[in-house]
Amino acid sequence: MLKHFLLLLLLLPLATIQAHHSRTAYDLDTEISVKGTVKAMRWRNPHVRYVLEVINEQGVNEIWAFDGSAIVDLVKNGWMEDTVKIGDEVTFKVFPNRKNAQRPPGKKSGLYNRIILSNGTSLPPVGGEETPAPVVAAESDATSKEKTNVFGEYGVTTSKDFSGTWEYYLTLDEILVLGMGLTHPWPLSQKGQENYAAYDSKDDPAFTCQEYGAPQIIFDVYARNWTRHGDRIVVQTEGKETERRVIWLDGRKKPADYKSNPVGFSSGRFDEFGSLIVETTGFPATRWGIDYGLDSSTQKRLTERYTLTNGRKLGGTRMFVEALVEDPVYLERPFSIHGVYNLTDKREFPAANCDPETASAHLEYE
Repeated sequence: MLKHFLLLLLLLPLATIQAHHSRTAYDLDTEISVKGTVKAMRWRNPHVRYVLEVINEQGVNEIWAFDGSAIVDLVKNGWMEDTVKIGDEVTFKVFPNRKNAQRPPGKKSGLYNRIILSNGTSLPPVGGEETPAPVVAAESDATSKEKTNVFGEYGVTTSKDFSGTWEYYLTLDEILVLGMGLTHPWPLSQKGQENYAAYDSKDDPAFTCQEYGAPQIIFDVYARNWTRHGDRIVVQTEGKETERRVIWLDGRKKPADYKSNPVGFSSGRFDEFGSLIVETTGFPATRWGIDYGLDSSTQKRLTERYTLTNGRKLGGTRMFVEALVEDPVYLERPFSIHGVYNLTDKREFPAANCDPETASAHLEYE
């Protein structure tokens, strides 16, 4: 049921659940149980994949392939690489592929919501009949005060210098349409219109682990670690070691030997209100470098403004971002897009880059 999917989204912060392609292939209003023996698994990003050998109610052997969350989200909920092993008998709670009825027994698929291990443990732990609700130890007053900031928001300390682990906020509706085309009403030039007219979701560069670059990485669903240094801010994207962005604060110019890359060269400064203003250039021509289905040129330019919710003195647990995107090749005029980040508990990101085979595996079932 869709309510179960909503529950999963609460347990797994709105991050990398099938992050880069649409969920339209799956019936999100129907959750089914698929019990069988694990035949294969691939613990890779962008989403961990399992293959199950099943005997259905008619005694027919079936093979089911399941995609789901990224490594980082599973690990946060206690689901480790060795939690499910080849040969284990498990039950997957899944949203089935809408085309399963048209497919042979050896080619069924679904989007997994959670898993029930042979000992009855449910991951993520959702309570209910299959697994007891977790017992939470009472906190002392001192501990509670430590975890609550002055505004009582989110149970995390405010950030006053933009440092911290930030998660981009997306509504459920926004998540469900990821990878289904343009996410904003861009003012397309003639070339932009021609470019987008050729859009096909199966051509997504993410399926071969190619980077979109900015502005896509600014509004992507993955978490980011912002680390403030004296002369720079370093932004590292969760699950993407290659997406490391440096925002220089010392006024330096783009070096003569600079090589263009999808992240670009960024210079930052603070305005009188404490907002961070970032200007980025130095991009190569990039496939889908503006939005899903819309490429970008070497003339792309970004101007971003980041503002902490409560200003520079008190800091904040939310960070607002506005990005002005310019690309005279694909856009008729500059266009602004907006978003919000939530500050979460500080964490280090495990090494887990994108794997092309895993990224594109689902295409076989769509």
